Amino acid sequence: MSDADEKWQWVDEDPIERLLQARAAGHFDRAVRLQRTEEWQAAAGSFRLALEERPGHAGALAGLGSCLLHLDAAEEALHCFERLLEAGGDRQPALLGMAVALQKLARHEEAGRIYRELLRVNPDSADALANLIALSVACQDAESVSEYSTRLLRIEPRSKAALQGLAMLAMRNGDRAGAVEYCTRLVEVDPDSFEGWSNLRYAQQKMRPPGQAARSIA
Repeated sequence: MSDADEKWQWVDEDPIERLLQARAAGHFDRAVRLQRTEEWQAAAGSFRLALEERPGHAGALAGLGSCLLHLDAAEEALHCFERLLEAGGDRQPALLGMAVALQKLARHEEAGRIYRELLRVNPDSADALANLIALSVACQDAESVSEYSTRLLRIEPRSKAALQGLAMLAMRNGDRAGAVEYCTRLVEVDPDSFEGWSNLRYAQQKMRPPGQAARSIA
């Protein structure tokens, strides 16, 4: 063995790689702390620094994508979640992030396909159901609003998304009793909601008799 071999035989991994890992871990840990306090811009910056050191860092890709959604940068967020999926990250969070980004970009058909794929894997996915309710409202699909709201309410009886969907349908259909019931449950879930109390008063006092209201989402 040469003198050089003897000198370096103790090295069992690339010191540069160890340095990059340590720096990425530091940026990532800071980003997570900032994310917990909803400092989205600063957290996104730290996640980017982590990705400069470790481009395939699954946690940093997921974290950056989440921050970008909160910052209304849906196109860039979509790219992050696509990279996460390609990198072999956890498939369901990556798909959910992609669907949310597509929904924000008004690419409703693509978002809906992904949400339904997630439901086939996990029929009790509250996130997918809640987002499908919002998507169905945007697409003026009353039947789907009813289906997904009913399913979500069975899983989460205090779900605001489900109660809002069913309350909206009841008011649109002139179902005063249903509107009062769901609006009452909404203000029980969120007593500080001005919108909830306003809708409840409307349902109690001003709704037209059944049959006189529009039968679909306007």
